[in-house]
Amino acid sequence: MPSELLSIRICSRLASSGLALAALSAALTACGSGGTPVAEPPELAPTTSAAAGPAPGSGTIPVPEGPAASEGAELPQDIAKVAADFAAAWASHDARPGKDSAYTEAGKRAAVYASPDLGASISTPRASTNSVWRQWTADKTTVTATVLKVSIPDGAPAPTATSALARVVYRLTTAPEKGQATTETKQVAIQLERGADGTWRVIALPYA
Repeated sequence: MPSELLSIRICSRLASSGLALAALSAALTACGSGGTPVAEPPELAPTTSAAAGPAPGSGTIPVPEGPAASEGAELPQDIAKVAADFAAAWASHDARPGKDSAYTEAGKRAAVYASPDLGASISTPRASTNSVWRQWTADKTTVTATVLKVSIPDGAPAPTATSALARVVYRLTTAPEKGQATTETKQVAIQLERGADGTWRVIALPYA
């Protein structure tokens, strides 16, 4: 899991709100640092030859519709915090002795900020992560996600009282016990929903 983020390429906003939903998937994928797909999973670590599969989103959950958010609009602080906390937990691992016992420990930590369905999904063991976890365990590796920015994805609708879309940009540092640490910039699209108790939770990772 290149160098620290210096700048984030700003994608052109969609001129017509009628095109916002149709173009949202493409916008989420194309925007950001170096064209990295928004939902690229953090387990694609450059320090290992094994490519682990993504933690799945819930493709059956409709993406919120509506006019595109006004340029410069920001996410409310409570929504941004949940999105940031989820991404940091989901993307961080500690394979040192006495720390995480499995790759899925990160999913369990992130599940605190997720709906029950998504929490169960990201906490489920997957064969695709076995090789990378063995590599990290052998190297006593820590993988740390540091959130750099949380924003409304270009072309996405403005948050409502009950639903929101967020894009979290974070720096991922992969550090084996011996050897040089590597860093790269990642980002993930997050869909959130406010429950009856007033708590915002992540319900899906669109386009994952």
